[in-house]
Amino acid sequence: MKTRVHSVIGLLLVAAVTVGPAAAEDDVPPFAPEPGWKVGHYAVIETDLGRVVARLLPEQAPQSVAHFAALAMGELTWTDASGEEQKYPYYDGIPIHILRAGLLFEAGDWTKTGRGAPPFYAPEEGYGPYDFSDAGRLGMTRMGGRPSAVQFFVTAAANPRFNRVFPCFGEVVEGREVVFQISQQKAFGNGRPVEDIKIHSIRIFQIGTPPPLPEPRQTASGPVKLERRDRPKD
Repeated sequence: MKTRVHSVIGLLLVAAVTVGPAAAEDDVPPFAPEPGWKVGHYAVIETDLGRVVARLLPEQAPQSVAHFAALAMGELTWTDASGEEQKYPYYDGIPIHILRAGLLFEAGDWTKTGRGAPPFYAPEEGYGPYDFSDAGRLGMTRMGGRPSAVQFFVTAAANPRFNRVFPCFGEVVEGREVVFQISQQKAFGNGRPVEDIKIHSIRIFQIGTPPPLPEPRQTASGPVKLERRDRPKD
């Protein structure tokens, strides 16, 4: 995978980037990294309710990050619900399909069922020093008992019960208030939002000169059968 990112150091402005046919030239406005942000790869998640910026953690969740970044940048071929192969930024315009009030939001499945994401899986990984004992973490859900490499959630509060259950592959460095606001939107009893909330885009940038992101490795797919711990609960 040829990772297309922009590099910034210190407080230099990040320039806009065009990634894939679905991206507009100026759809990611420039922004100034905050002092103290670490060298690394970052995801800029633009939603209906604001921007969330997360530092990715390839050192502890390499395949979760590799698939997330490749799908975000339109560099991984995936099959849609009709069986057609697609290759464009997967998350552009995708709905947020699960809300847990004050706890998290979940996205990554265009069917909004929690079981319609492409069958890409990650190894059992992401169980490192960054975990869900703090708010503002990105985690992969599970499909058929295995960690998904597509469907993810972002936490608005600490929940240590997620540790060593769901891979943690990123930490929010800007926009925790946006995550909390999204999680508080009206939802039905099953967590489905009453009104659509969308992710407009996810773009990948880098600060400094971190090691290149790993290549996504495909794992064998199979029928998806949800298990008890597949979905993050309160």
